[in-house]
Amino acid sequence: MWNPDVYFFQQRGGRTMTEKRTGVMGAVKGLKNFPVAEGLPCTTGEIQKVLQAPQIRRVICYALGPEGTNISQACRKWVAETGIVSKTTIELGKTPEKCLEMAQLITGKDEIALFWTCAVFYALKDLFFENPDVSPFFVSYAMLLDEMQLATRKDLQQEVIEGQIPEGWKIASHPSPAPLVGYLADNRGCVVVKANSNAEAASMCVSGEVEACITTEKSRQIYGVETLHVFGSPVMIFFGGITGQGAEVIRKVYRTLTS
Repeated sequence: MWNPDVYFFQQRGGRTMTEKRTGVMGAVKGLKNFPVAEGLPCTTGEIQKVLQAPQIRRVICYALGPEGTNISQACRKWVAETGIVSKTTIELGKTPEKCLEMAQLITGKDEIALFWTCAVFYALKDLFFENPDVSPFFVSYAMLLDEMQLATRKDLQQEVIEGQIPEGWKIASHPSPAPLVGYLADNRGCVVVKANSNAEAASMCVSGEVEACITTEKSRQIYGVETLHVFGSPVMIFFGGITGQGAEVIRKVYRTLTS
C-alpha cells in the first residue's frame, strides 16, 4: 500500500518534508498550508487501531443528509467495519460544505471529527483548495452505490406511457448525477431542479415541487416514490476527512501506539 511518509522521504532526497521546507512553509502571512502527512497512520489497519484506542473517547462523523444518501450509508458501513460504533455519533448535514463547518467546531483533545464526501461530488475540488488546512482524503472507503434511479410519485406513474416521460416534467437532482437525465432535458424539455442530495430530491418529489427525481433505493423506500428507470449500482469511493485539530489528536495517539 502507498505510504505517504516513505514517498515524501524518498522524493525529498532522504529528508522529511518538515526538514526540507523549514523557513519556506508559512512564509507569506495570511496564507494557509496543506497538512503534513508525516506522523499520521495511512493504512486501514493503522487507522482502525488509532480510532479504536481508548485515548480517543469520541468520534463524530458528519455526512450528507437527510437519511438515505449514499454518503450517509457509506459512513455507517465504514464505522461498523472500523469497529467504533460504540464511540461514534453520526450527524447529517445539508451539504458536504456544512459537514466540514460542523467538523471544524470539534476541538476536544480526545475527540475526532470526520466530514464525508465522495469522489464524484461536483464541488470537491473547491472544498479541497478553499480549505487547504484540512485533510479531505484521510479515509477512503469503496462501496457499491445504493441503486440509483429515476422515480416519481404514485399518482403520476400512469402519465409515463411506453417509457416516455411527459414533456416539461421537472426532475429534482443533486448536481452530480444530473447528467444522467441529460437526454430528457435535451429531447423532452424536462427541467432539472437542484437538490442538495439524492434523498432531498425524493422529498421534493413527494412534496409536489417536481414530478420526478434522481434518488437512491433507500430514499425511494423512505419517501414512497415509484421507480421509473434504474441506472444501476457502480462502485464509488467515499472519503472521510479530518481537520487540522483532528490530525494533531490522531498524530499524538499514533505516536504513543508506535513508540
